[in-house]
Amino acid sequence: MTDGEIDHVAGLLSLREHKSLRLVCTPAVKSLLSDSLGLLPALEKYTSIQHQAFPVRVAGIKITALELATDKAPRYAPRFRRSGSVVGLRLESIRSKRSCVYLPGLPAITKELDEWVSGCDCLLVDGTFWSDREMISLGLSQRTARDMGHVAIDGKDGSLAWLRRLDIPRKIYTHINNSNPILRKGSPQRRAVERAGVEISHDQMAIRL
Repeated sequence: MTDGEIDHVAGLLSLREHKSLRLVCTPAVKSLLSDSLGLLPALEKYTSIQHQAFPVRVAGIKITALELATDKAPRYAPRFRRSGSVVGLRLESIRSKRSCVYLPGLPAITKELDEWVSGCDCLLVDGTFWSDREMISLGLSQRTARDMGHVAIDGKDGSLAWLRRLDIPRKIYTHINNSNPILRKGSPQRRAVERAGVEISHDQMAIRL
């Protein structure tokens, strides 16, 4: 788990028929799922849960996490403020040493993050919104992208400008909201992303490193 947001954890309930589950997350996310949301106590009525914190090794892959600075808390726990509530993951093959960094939620771009992603072979990064006021302009919300814990793609401080500076072989936008115009083939926003050498993820996408 990279965080405790509803859309990132609700799928755990679909795994309730397994004899046991190995849940890897930070202590902060475990607290959210147990004490604030009540998801883990409910799930434990169906299956046993083994919790582990990062780093871990799974199927020949070493998984480490970077805590991302954020003031955002899940809507079900608006006053929750603990380090480790949002993380990025780095997955590295123990055998080949190739690595992939996964950042579905990007609340801020920092020097620490620059150093952490350096040298990876593939970076999957938060592409939720094209612009900071996207949801406001469409009349869908009164909150900006930053308010919701996402750095928008566009702008001098946006994630696309950041990705242009990174010397990483493959850069891919993921976690894309259906309001984002980069999903429309031929749109100016999609062409801008493609010109920058950044890929746009899609269903059933396979990534080989």
